[in-house]
Amino acid sequence: MKKRVITVIAALGLGSALMASGHGMHACKYHKERSSIYNTIEQLDLTEAQKKELQALREMQREERKASRKAMKEQRVGKQKRMDLGQFMSTEKFDKEGFKRVMKERMQQRAEMREKRREAMIEKRAERMEKIFHILTPEQREKWIQLSQK
Repeated sequence: MKKRVITVIAALGLGSALMASGHGMHACKYHKERSSIYNTIEQLDLTEAQKKELQALREMQREERKASRKAMKEQRVGKQKRMDLGQFMSTEKFDKEGFKRVMKERMQQRAEMREKRREAMIEKRAERMEKIFHILTPEQREKWIQLSQK
């Protein structure tokens, strides 16, 4: 029993340490890329006003993400209807072609939704970069370009 408790405590401690160091669940490429942008920007000798503007931008983004997640969750709840397989079956036969047609339509809709989300994500990132760009002075922009090329 003691060994299990010690093992659990050790695992929790290791997990916490990994999360704190940035090597936990969020250590994917996207999060490293995002954090490297802000790490690079922090090397630009920002004024207090610029730091406040960037903090306000981050807060605004955080609120937008929360609202977006809430909206997507509500949207998912309305769409969680299962396909009525009974429409393709009778006691005598299964409508294979009809089933395939409906499945292709559903897959096409999902692909279109994924593409729309990707486009929206790219647009948001571009807007964020543009806002950051306009907060910086020309000298800081030049330094940012140099730091980004490494």
